[in-house]
Parts: sequence; structure tokens; C-alpha cells
Amino acid sequence: MTPRPIPVLLALVVVVPACDPSSHRFDIVDQPDPVPQAVAAPEPKPPPPNVDPSGQELPAECTRGTGRNEAGECVKLNTRMWPYGQQVQIPEGRFVIGDIPMSYDTSPSRTTATIQWPGQPPRDAEAKSFWIDLHEVSRGAYAECIAAGKCTEPACPVPDLSDRFPAEALPTLPQTCVTHEQAEAFCKSHGGRLPTAVEWEYAARGVDARMYPWGNELRDEYTGGLAPAHSPVLDSSYFGIRGLGTSAFEWTADAYDPEAALRPFVEQEFRKPRGRSRLALAKAEPAFVVKMGRVGEVQAGVGADPQRGFRCAADLGTDVPVLRVPAKRPAIPIMRQSGELWVFGGVVEAVDHDEAAAFCKHLKLDTEERTWSDWRLPTRAEVLGIADSYRGPGPFWTADGAIVQKGEGERPVPTDPWVPEDADPSEPLAARCVHVTPGTAKTPGE
Repeated sequence: MTPRPIPVLLALVVVVPACDPSSHRFDIVDQPDPVPQAVAAPEPKPPPPNVDPSGQELPAECTRGTGRNEAGECVKLNTRMWPYGQQVQIPEGRFVIGDIPMSYDTSPSRTTATIQWPGQPPRDAEAKSFWIDLHEVSRGAYAECIAAGKCTEPACPVPDLSDRFPAEALPTLPQTCVTHEQAEAFCKSHGGRLPTAVEWEYAARGVDARMYPWGNELRDEYTGGLAPAHSPVLDSSYFGIRGLGTSAFEWTADAYDPEAALRPFVEQEFRKPRGRSRLALAKAEPAFVVKMGRVGEVQAGVGADPQRGFRCAADLGTDVPVLRVPAKRPAIPIMRQSGELWVFGGVVEAVDHDEAAAFCKHLKLDTEERTWSDWRLPTRAEVLGIADSYRGPGPFWTADGAIVQKGEGERPVPTDPWVPEDADPSEPLAARCVHVTPGTAKTPGE
């Protein structure tokens, strides 16, 4: 069978030039992690000076694969052997979640009224310490669950990869073709659960706001297709979790809400009933959040899929000491200043003109300095004044109509001029909100 491509990685190839390949800011985190393994007790010897109370040698510094204990010392992450594989303890902490699209081409919502970027905007999130599987649940582990009468047969034919891998490797391939309910049942049968979308992204991203589990650039060795556990082509995340960006897509516990990322920032409903019905999924089954290689992205999953697998998580319990995140997250503000205008980092999609204005009216941001309310749609003239930072091409609603970037080329580029766009007020376009604060010189939250 032809190896399946990973759509998210293929789609991202065209946006690599938008990254800053020359900064090398994340070079240090682009080194592969060792696979977490239980370590046998060493031969008795004089303890080195950097040991914890149990005698375990401490890492030289708090980096990937570590957490801080109650004393504030860096220690290696705890691991445990579970009936079907190994689990790693993820430390509790605050981190950056969400995604920034490389281009805000909002034209598809004009015809389909769909949400293209349910993961945006980037924002802070918190996670408690928890256990998560080192690898995706394997075919062998799922077969044992079926034999024990606790799981049911896969809901669709699993890919036959016997022409690619030896027979002994096939049971270690990720179990795909299971519904959300089947994945949930497997985890529950072992005293666990599916990870939440926040937990999954934290385990994949860590605390340095990386775009992929391994760093911020595409890597040639991470090709598409399902791969066995312990395969060298599996990526390794900030915390050493394997295969979060390669192999199968993965179920999470969360029901899919296309505007879940924006809801914390608005005080009340801004959509009309007709607008809400536009976003309803035309599916007989409920949809759940599916996560993949570009860790800030969110997709909706329904039913079973030959390329969708899962892994399990579990609460820490009272018998395991809590570890805390080893490093501080980078400052990624939710709003940026351009002249006297502050621009909200999120984009609301598939809204008519009244809904766009209502979204801005109900927008409210709380920072350490103050509460930011009184947001509104910009005027066309204001957009022209902040064109360098007002990302497009749109079209976007403004206070006095719609605006879009248009140039001579087939595809818009960031330097194209913004021009008025003919649009009926009932059309589902996108919108950004601005706030006017004259004389302010510092970005809130930085």
C-alpha cells in the first residue's frame, strides 16, 4: 500500500519561507531526545555533590526531559511501566498554546462559512502534572484488550503495512481505525483516559512555544506514514514523548468547538442564530478534537480513520510527587501595538458585519496592568495606516465596509496594497479588532 502522506506537513511546505531560518534561536532544542527508560540501580559509589535526597544524580541544568521538584531542583522526569507500555510524568506548568496561521487568507469563509484556524490565537494555558504514554497505543496492545473482552474490533480496515515492515514490527504499529468511543474504552480499561487537547499540546510543545514537537522547522527525516514504536523516524518532544508529530493523528478527550480558543476573550454571544447554524457540523456523529504535527493546530474528527490513532493519559495520584515545569514560557502577547492602535491577536471568522462589530464590542482582555475593553472594528483608513502589521490578505470587515489585499500576482503577498472590497453586510467574512490608547509605549503582558 502506498504510504499515507501527512496532510498537515505537506500543507506546511509552502510556508517555510515565512519562518526566520537565520535566527537559529531554537537550535539547542532541535537535538533528538533519548527515549525515556527505566534505569537500573547503579553500583554503590560515593554520591556526587549534585544528587537529590534519594541519591539520583541531578541534571546539570533544567532543560528538556526535566522538571523541578518541591525543593526547586532539576530532576529527570519520572517514568513508569504500564501494562501496555511506558508512561512519562509531565510536570505541571504554564505554557503557550495555540497557533498563528502563516497567512490569513479568509476568502474560503465567504463561500463555505467554515472556521479555518480553530487553534488561534496563541495564548497562555495551564496544565496539572499528569502521566502520558511514551508511544501511541499499539496494535498488539489493542488486540490484547479485544481478547480480554474490554475492547471491540476496529471500526474500519487497518492499513496493511506488511510490505513495509517485518512481521515482528507490525504489532508495534499504532492502532488506528478506532472511533473516539473505542479509544476512550481502551484507556478506561487500564485506569486511564484520553488526554485533553491542552495536555496533548503541552506534552508535544513544552514551554518554549515551538511549532512542532521537535522545534520550529520542518525536518527531512520526519516523513509521512505510520511507524512502529522505537522507529528512528519518530519525533521526540520537549518532554521526550515520541511520535506526537509523526505517525498517526491522535484523538483527544475534548469535544470539538471551532471557537473554543476565542471564547475566553468575549463576554457574551456575538453570533446571530443564523450565524451559529452556519458553523454546525453536518455530521450525524459528534466531533472531537484531533491533534497532529503542527502542534497548535486543531482539527475535528468524526468516526474512525485509517490514519488516526491515540494514546492514553492518567491523573497523577497522591502517591507521586508533583513536578513543576523547568523553565519559563516566552512572552507572546495577545495584542500588539501599531502607532496609537492596539491590534487583537485573534481573528474571528465567518461573521457578517453586525456579528463582527458585536465580537469587538464584547472583547475583553485582562492583563497584569489593566482590563482592556472598548474594542471596535478599524476603519479602512486605519488599516491603511497600520498596513505593515495588519496581516492579510483577508478580506476583513472594517467599520466602513470590507477591505482586502490585492496585487498584480496570482496570489497575494504581504506587500500588496489594501483596497476596498465590495461585500454585502450579510456575507460571512473575517474580522480583526483594534483598541485606541494614545501615548502607550509598552505591550501589555510583556
